[in-house]
Amino acid sequence: MIKINLSPILMGGRLEVSVRGFELTVCCEVFDFTPLKKGYELSAADIGSELFAGPAVMSGDGDLEVTLLLPYSDPDAPMCVRFPEPIFVTADGPVEIPKEIPAEQTIER
Repeated sequence: MIKINLSPILMGGRLEVSVRGFELTVCCEVFDFTPLKKGYELSAADIGSELFAGPAVMSGDGDLEVTLLLPYSDPDAPMCVRFPEPIFVTADGPVEIPKEIPAEQTIER
């Protein structure tokens, strides 16, 4: 399992994440945490990407936890963007990230 914590930041941009095992693709950059041993962590500086707001931690149970920056541009963004819940990933594929305009409020022109 991978736990993704989100750290909102008021700035332009969009966060896109997909997962395959312990390999995360974040905004088209691939980060492979497979070599990270249980009970160890890799600092954000050692990850080497401004997309990470903290270390990658592999728990003693073999679960990975990371914290990613969540950019948003609207100071009135919904609560799910300004105060996001952690995302628990249990399957490979794209990860659903909170959006500034929830689907039920999308404006069509």
